Amino acid sequence: MLKKMKFAFAPVLLLLILGACSDKEETAPEENKNPETADEAPGESPIEYPAKEEVVVVVDGEEILGKVYNSVARQLETSLATQGHGTSGETAELVKEQALAVLVGNKVILQDAAEKGYKADEKAVEERLEDLKGQFESEEAMGDALKQTGFTLDDMEGQLREQLLYEQYIAKEVEAAEVTDEEVREAYDGFVETSEQEAPAFKEMEATIRQSLKEQKTQEAVFSRIEELKETAEVEVKI
Repeated sequence: MLKKMKFAFAPVLLLLILGACSDKEETAPEENKNPETADEAPGESPIEYPAKEEVVVVVDGEEILGKVYNSVARQLETSLATQGHGTSGETAELVKEQALAVLVGNKVILQDAAEKGYKADEKAVEERLEDLKGQFESEEAMGDALKQTGFTLDDMEGQLREQLLYEQYIAKEVEAAEVTDEEVREAYDGFVETSEQEAPAFKEMEATIRQSLKEQKTQEAVFSRIEELKETAEVEVKI
């Protein structure tokens, strides 16, 4: 059975959209694209990608469109492929389930952030937008790549604004459990036992392991908050 992936942070969602755009800019011929539907994955993939403007899920009255769903689903499909999982009916179901979980999880966090009065710093939004533009040869090239997935520069600016809101909310509203010295040592011992090569000394790895465990605990705390928020949210899946 395939293992479910935990994939929740809004900053990741933004990068997925840009990654899809960058890939298409380099590899996909325009004449082979249907502007009304999602781009087909190569081969006979059982994974279904809805039309870009199709509503895939509604969270407390806010609609999430196919173009956003497709960006997340493609990255999840790629992640499974890099783990050696072929495209199958089981893969398709997992991709759909996890993509919807990401979208709903992000949305309930953002809705709670808005309700609590969080606002993105517009200067920070502009700085991040300029950084993203720098990934392309020109703003026109970025616009062309975005167009292939149904996104615009305004859409990306909105995503950046949501990213900043999400980060603020997680930093102030979500409290992760502390990482103990015992947990760090146990993680190191486990690494030593499973490593095929001689492991670095504990002191060399201690900071890295501690940071990794901290991020893991933060993820767990975020998922717990999402589950709490979903209890009172009205979620209607359309696909």
